[in-house]
Amino acid sequence: MDDPLDRGLMAADGQAAADLAETLHAARLRTGASARALAGVLGQSTLAVHEFERGDRIPPEDLLAAYATAVDLDEIHLRQLWRAAAAEEVLPWSEASRDMAFERVYADFLLASRPGFERTDPSPSLSVFASPSDASATDIVDALAEGGRVVLRGDAASGKTTYLHRLAVEAAYGIRHGQRTSAGARVPFLIRVQDFGRGRELPRPADLLQGNGGERPVPEPPDGWCERLLDSGRGMVLVDGLDEVPRDVQERVREWLRHLLSLYPSLACLVAAGAEPGSAPWLESLGFAEFRIGAMEFADVRRFVREWPKADDRVPAERWDALLRAVETSAGLRELMTTPVMCGAVCALFEGSYGRLPISRSALCETLLPSPDPSREAGATAPTGEALARNLSAAQQKAALRGIALSVLRNGTGRATHQQVLHQIHVVLGSRYDDSDEAEAVLWSLLSRSGMLTTSGRSDITFVHPVFVSYLAAGLFLDPEGLHELVDQAHDAHWRDTVVLAAELAARRERAELIRAILHRADAEPEHRTALWLVAAQAAEAVPELDPDIREVVEDIRAAVIPPRSEQAAVELAQFGPRVIDLFPGPDDIQPDDPEFPLLRLTTELIGGEVAEAYRARLLEGASYLGQPVRPRSPLPSFALETWDHRAAARDRSPEDDTRRAVRRGGNPLVPALWDLPDLHTLVIEDNPLLTELGALTTLTKLRTLVITRCPRLRDLTSLRNSGVMFLQLDAEPDDDQITALASSPRLRALYLPRVHAAFDAARLGRRLPGVAVLGRQRIRE
Repeated sequence: MDDPLDRGLMAADGQAAADLAETLHAARLRTGASARALAGVLGQSTLAVHEFERGDRIPPEDLLAAYATAVDLDEIHLRQLWRAAAAEEVLPWSEASRDMAFERVYADFLLASRPGFERTDPSPSLSVFASPSDASATDIVDALAEGGRVVLRGDAASGKTTYLHRLAVEAAYGIRHGQRTSAGARVPFLIRVQDFGRGRELPRPADLLQGNGGERPVPEPPDGWCERLLDSGRGMVLVDGLDEVPRDVQERVREWLRHLLSLYPSLACLVAAGAEPGSAPWLESLGFAEFRIGAMEFADVRRFVREWPKADDRVPAERWDALLRAVETSAGLRELMTTPVMCGAVCALFEGSYGRLPISRSALCETLLPSPDPSREAGATAPTGEALARNLSAAQQKAALRGIALSVLRNGTGRATHQQVLHQIHVVLGSRYDDSDEAEAVLWSLLSRSGMLTTSGRSDITFVHPVFVSYLAAGLFLDPEGLHELVDQAHDAHWRDTVVLAAELAARRERAELIRAILHRADAEPEHRTALWLVAAQAAEAVPELDPDIREVVEDIRAAVIPPRSEQAAVELAQFGPRVIDLFPGPDDIQPDDPEFPLLRLTTELIGGEVAEAYRARLLEGASYLGQPVRPRSPLPSFALETWDHRAAARDRSPEDDTRRAVRRGGNPLVPALWDLPDLHTLVIEDNPLLTELGALTTLTKLRTLVITRCPRLRDLTSLRNSGVMFLQLDAEPDDDQITALASSPRLRALYLPRVHAAFDAARLGRRLPGVAVLGRQRIRE
């Protein structure tokens, strides 16, 4: 028996058919019924209703009575319209007509399978910048509309997947509504690389459609549709997750892309890759222009929170405003909300707790861990390999992630090698997960499904956010032996967050023992005293319950170092980064005539970043409100830093090494010495007669303090324009070219010249460097 809809699957291109469609559409709108409601009354699909109302299909004759009743039309009038449409020349669908109709079906599928991606700018909450290496490409969407090839680089969880999905949705809207705009001119294919590892081949051109559905079955296209689309030059391939798979899979993707793009040169292609320079360098050889996603700035976070879909009225608007104020003023919270994934997690936790502040980092991490699967008994496993990995319980997954986090923490580099991770899986999960197929399968499962792990261009494994390392590892140090190791490492910058989270997770007695032991060690080790005092203060700040006597001791010690009492103390505090600002007194509690005022201002300028700038601005606003002048700062002293040797970094570096502060001495090349220090915050370059320029510094995105001493050939400072340096110390007054370079350095806030002549005019130089505090000390007569 023929399906009545099949009789309507014909080209309905005549005027009568168009009139019928317009009448049906207008009648439904008058009744206020949705297409979905009408479909339920008629016993048809929502898609069929849309097809009837666009004139793509003529309703079957036996449906007319029900249709007339549902949309409140005169049945006789409706049948007259239908006969006129049927009397026109109606031919079976051509191949092109069927392809076009399927594209609409496919667009509906994409929209239905990606709820929550509104039709807006593809990246309303992301900062996306074109690479300076390709001045002709100014917009990703425009580049793709012209059949371009683009690599979108960004850190793990920076929003690359969100961006790809929004591009696909924008294209689907364009197809669905016949808008051949730049974003909607092409038919998108989403390829998730993680789905094509460990034995599954990447899709052939005819099978590109199968990568889009995930768990949902993809609509069946007409025979040959995909090849015809690719030949027509209207296809767009969006490749996601290249930075989340091992190198051997990346190599397979390279050959697959090379073959696909050679077959279809006009195919638009966007590949999401890691931010590291070594991540998929072969993309450039295939003609890919580079775009980058930066970390979310506060304006992006504000927009994200404002646009967050509120589930109900459980959190009033003023509480959301309080969250935004907390993000602006709390370095700990701001460090969390740097990616769309983490912003969404914070918003969900905030809403679920009815607007409670502060946000518990341990609770936040717990919500993002793999959840138990109620359909499977805990611990149930399949025999071997892939099935064994898929059947890991939530507890087993968490145990494996904790083992990996421990390796990352102890390495001190923010990542673990592939072999270290396999070994941890074997140790944590037992003998049946040996260092071969089973452990590899577990690692692959965690990479593709946990949402917490990613892999770098060197195939090392890391977590998508540092807080996961600290939280997962902290859970392993809650016994007496573990607490002892935490105390031993508490001075180390890589371990401080783990110490704080362990205090948050520990029972009250163990928490007290941990903080007491840290304070005892601070008394015994003057060289680490400030670092230990600060981590004890941060731990006490993070926990709601603490023995009163311990809290009193911690508060007394905190008051001894915060606010800073000298410029040297301000410089030392700044080395601990933005998190120390959370221990500062409120800006409203400091008066402009207090001796701490200029020192707090100086500390925040040296720290840099949005939270420090917000704190400093509130200090100055308070002074302006009170009508009191802000005292100028006196010259800064030079300061000593821990030394670091390139040979040790390359060969013998231990987990205890602090890679945030370093001294580079001698005339060896500068660049190789810095490649292995991505977290460097403070750098001293001394006694280097070969140094002529600072190009290597552009790779050090976290560098804030730079001291250059006895480097007589260094004249070129232009690389500072692309660095994050905020505090700069030079041997002598800069010349005109150097002043020009410094004036164009966007983050520079302080220039200290410890050896200037008596005639040096700091005010004159300051006028040429707006926004930079120029500090000079006359050198002793030699």
